[in-house]
Order: sequence, then structure tokens, then C-alpha cells
Amino acid sequence: MAFMLSLMTQEKNLLSEEVDYIQAKGVDGEFGVLTGHTPFLTLLDIGEFLVRKKDSTYSYFVAGGVVEVLPDRVTVLADTIERAEEIDERRAEEARQNALEALKQPISPESRVGYEQVLKREGVRLRIFARRQSARHPGSLEE
Repeated sequence: MAFMLSLMTQEKNLLSEEVDYIQAKGVDGEFGVLTGHTPFLTLLDIGEFLVRKKDSTYSYFVAGGVVEVLPDRVTVLADTIERAEEIDERRAEEARQNALEALKQPISPESRVGYEQVLKREGVRLRIFARRQSARHPGSLEE
């Protein structure tokens, strides 16, 4: 049985279709959703967002946002979302290296937190990119 998934940012509606399963990382931990799930609302953390439709699984990078789960639909309003195939490995690695270098310097606690978030974000992007490269399968549902 499928449920409707709406995946969007403030700028665009990335996906609106029936899917069989999602898995995401909320601020309280990872969760999965099937049709008929108990309703809940949670905040998204930086992580991978997986969507399963029939025999295919699609991967997205998500950073922040909110998820509303209802028995017949899931709505995701993400701060940042990228299809796996949109991840630029070179850019992610460069941002990660810049953050590592900045953290070696004396910086304010606020700056430290910001650079640690960059490390977390880019680390997730690089893991998704590496997994996609090794699997060699499409990383998103077609609109």
C-alpha cells in the first residue's frame, strides 16, 4: 500500500507522488514511515532521506525542516534538499576541508558551532555521494 509524499522547500516542490516507504533522520533519531503510520510532527536533522517506490530506492540529502506524518500522507518542508545525483563531490570536499582548517584556528564559540555544522553537512553529502557511486543507480524519482 502506498501513501502520498510531498517533498518541498520554500522555493520549489521537488516531489509529489505515491510512495511505499520513507526513512529520515529527525532531531530525535531516525524514523521510517509506512502507510497507516500513527500521526506525528517532527523536525528534520541533517541526514539522508530515503524514498522507496516499488522496487526502487531514491536518496536525498536533507538539512533541517519539518515532517508531518498522517496515515495516508507525509509532507516534508525542508530547509535544504538535494537529489543524490545533484551532490557536487568536489564542492562538498572543499567545504569540508575549509571547515577543518577554520576549526584549527582560534575562533569564537559561535563560529566553532557553525563550522562543526558544515562538517556534519558535508560529511553526509559525501557519504551519500560515495554510496550512490558504488551502487550506480538513479538517485531521485522523476517528476
